[in-house]
Amino acid sequence: MTFRLLLKTMIINTRLVPEGHSVIEQEEASLAAFKDDLPPSVEPVKCRAEVDRMGGTIAVALRFDGVFEAECARCLGPVAVPVGGGLRVIIQEGQGKHGPSVDGGCADFYFDANHDIVDIGSAVYDEIMIALPMMPLCSEECKGIEAGRGAGADEDRAVDPRWEGLTKLKGIVH
Repeated sequence: MTFRLLLKTMIINTRLVPEGHSVIEQEEASLAAFKDDLPPSVEPVKCRAEVDRMGGTIAVALRFDGVFEAECARCLGPVAVPVGGGLRVIIQEGQGKHGPSVDGGCADFYFDANHDIVDIGSAVYDEIMIALPMMPLCSEECKGIEAGRGAGADEDRAVDPRWEGLTKLKGIVH
């Protein structure tokens, strides 16, 4: 198993990270652990990581790009949303510490002699979710759902008699 394959799953085996500077590119990064929480991807997420190691400290600068399928905020049609971003993660050796940092220290993740596997997938997931637009549009000119064409709309449907009083008021107002 090489360091290159570990980036594919967003898991870093700290034993395999060489001293000094390394560059790793991955054409098809897997975020399978977050498959149910992320929108479906139209194409695989690509990653490039620059990794610097000095003793017990590993600095990872990761850049990701991908295309996800979302729903247009106006017309509810499918739209392919390109998403890109990056993050920097500091992984530090700490005796008796492993996993994500909870103490607010200078490291984002910790490892020790007994726990040398670090999963940075949660940090990548957070950055992807931040990069996704809150209200994606299929186009700037999208006018949204046409009146009377919404979900379950039926032009021949009779008005519920309980609403007749409101339809009379509507006539008075206009």
